[in-house]
Parts: sequence; C-alpha cells; structure tokens
Amino acid sequence: MTFPDRAVVAAIVFMYVAIPLYGTFEVFDPVRLPIPALVSLPGAVAIALAMLAAAAICTWGAFRRPAPRRIVLAQLLAGAAIVPAALLGFDPATGFELALIVLAMGIVGVALYGYSALPGVTRTIVVAWLASAAVAAGVALAMILSRNPAALYAYNNGRAVGTFLNPNELAAYLLVVLGLAAGVTGYTRNLPLRVLAGVTLVTGLLVLGATYSRWGVLSALAGLAFFALLAGSRRIWIGLGVVAVLAGALIVAAPGEAEHHDPRDDTSRIVAWTTGVRTWLAFPLTGVGPLAFRRTYDVLRPPEAPGGEAPVAFDPHSLPLAYLDESGLVGLIALLWCWSVYVREIPRVLRGADPRRRALVYALAGGLVALNVHVLVNTISIYFALALQGLALALALAQRDLDAPAA
Repeated sequence: MTFPDRAVVAAIVFMYVAIPLYGTFEVFDPVRLPIPALVSLPGAVAIALAMLAAAAICTWGAFRRPAPRRIVLAQLLAGAAIVPAALLGFDPATGFELALIVLAMGIVGVALYGYSALPGVTRTIVVAWLASAAVAAGVALAMILSRNPAALYAYNNGRAVGTFLNPNELAAYLLVVLGLAAGVTGYTRNLPLRVLAGVTLVTGLLVLGATYSRWGVLSALAGLAFFALLAGSRRIWIGLGVVAVLAGALIVAAPGEAEHHDPRDDTSRIVAWTTGVRTWLAFPLTGVGPLAFRRTYDVLRPPEAPGGEAPVAFDPHSLPLAYLDESGLVGLIALLWCWSVYVREIPRVLRGADPRRRALVYALAGGLVALNVHVLVNTISIYFALALQGLALALALAQRDLDAPAA
C-alpha cells in the first residue's frame, strides 16, 4: 500500500472513530440548550478542523479510486438536497453548513467503496470502530457511575450520555455499533477480534440500558427481529423471544426507571409533532430550511404549547418529520432514494455468499434498521454519519472477507 493510500485509509478510519465527538460541536450554537460542555470552544474547533481535513483527504481518495455513479449519488444526494432548502429557507448560512457536514459524511462512504478493495482495509475500519465504540461506551459508563460531571448528570436525570448531545443520541450510536459487534462476534475466527467485538457488545448493552431510552430498547428489538427474519435460524428466534421478555421487563419494571424521565417529555413530544405537521403543511416542498424549525416555532405552534425558549422549540422530535419540515418533500425523497440504492445493492452482492458473511451483514443491517426505528420519535444529529457510513461499511463487508489477511 502506497503512502497516499495509507493517508486516505487513515482519514476514513478517523471519520468512523470520531462519530462520538460530534456532540462537542454544541458549543458552536449561540442559542444552544443549557447542556454543560465537556470540551472547550478551542477543543471543539480542533476536532472540527481534524474532521474537515479528514473529509478533504477522503474527497481526494474518492477521485483516486472512483466509485460507481450510483454509489456516489447514494452517498452525496442527501447532502446535496439540503442546498435548495437552505437557499429558500429562513437561515441559509446554517443550512449551507449542514449541507457541507452531510456531504463530508457521505464522501467517506464514496472513498470506502474504492479503498475497501485493498487488503485489510475493511478489517482495519471494523477494528477501529469497535475499539472506539468500546471506549465511548466505557466513558459513558464511568461518567454515570461516578456521577461526574455533576451538572451533566443532573441535567440528564441520571441517564448515560457520554460525549453525545443527549441519551437518545448515545442510544442511536449504540444500536448501530451493537449490530456490528454482534455480527463480528458470530463471523470472525480471529480470537483477538472476537474478544474485541464481545467486549464492545457487552459494554454497549450495559450502556444502552443506562440510557433509559425506552424507545431505544424497542428499536433494538425491531433490529433483532429484522436480523432474525433474514437469518431464518430457529435459535435466533428463540433468543429474540427471550430478549423481548427481558426488554419488556426492563421497560416496565426497571428499578428507578421513572425517576430518570421528566414527566413532561411525553406531552412535549406531542406538542413538537403537532407543530412539525403544521410546519410541513405550511412549507411542503422545500421546508423552512435546515435547522430553522425554531425560527418558525412561535408562529406555527399550538396556542397551548410552551414558548420559543423551551427545549421543544428546537426540533420536532422525529427525524422524518424534521426532514420534511426543514428540507421538504424534495429532501425526504432524496434521502429515501439513497437508502433504496443500498437496499438493492447489498442483496445483489450477497448472492452466493456463504451464510456466515450474510449473517454478518444482516446483523449490521439490523442495527441500521434499529436506528431508523429510533429516529421515528427522536431527532438525532449524528444520523447521517451513522446511516451513510454504516451503509458503506455494510456493502464493504458484503464484498470482502473480514478475516482476509492484510497485504
């Protein structure tokens, strides 16, 4: 592997490892929620510059080893569709920034398609992502056990959050990572990699429980059901039944579960969804502009809803609804088309693959299905990083043997 190739691979790896750090960018928002910052403004600037440099190197790599046009469009169209919404929206500058961020996430997947053909690249990405996820989960667990920082612990009602914006963001991240970890545990014959995947799986499950995300647990069950449906194993269905019973008990009767949720959360979601529907009906084609929901909230909210300074005013608490509100039908159709490319491509590549490789890809796909169920009632800022980079890795795993030795 040449030095330019190594530089591109390192940039791709960094973009996967850095996903837990997106929450640090909250310090850039002048009207952000009162969430205690884990990283100072200079630290967040340094992280942003590192990501920008990595995305630039990935862009260079995408030209060096080009992907098919359908993959390029599938990775970049979601970001490109944000541009017209930004132009016509209430906050064009913020909209263009979001478009640039989503395009940067997408270019990682484009570069991965070309570089996954090199020996050991897919394996390196998997190892790095699992290791960084184990660290991120471990940090979140340590923070919740030590109740430190105290202000962050209090703000989130004792729920695990780690370096993410909120517990639901952490749960979304874990849903995808747990799918990958479960798949690797069942696939690989390499003992160190299996141990790493097992550690990530156990740690991730503990922290998912510590987020007290009820919808996150239900989303995990949906991902498991999807995996069981595709894998078609009786043992998996039996295991799914056991997990469902345990998850139901956790949701209904977990000790102290109620004290970790603000009773107003359920009613605030109803207000957010109502306002979200009103917003989309008022601006159906291109929306109000990326991240501009709060700019029209006071005008379009129901009379009984809280004012524009309340947390509910920041987003409609549903990613599909947020996408309709802020990018309109144009943006949502573009996003659905991006998914459709991989829905067709991955099964085509898996034809004739051995059952172990299919199970590996299905497990990661189950994690992505769980992510999409999770965002039905949550707006997740790292959705595009998880979805676009997760889909790209699923296709790479379908194409390559994870246990193949590096050159």
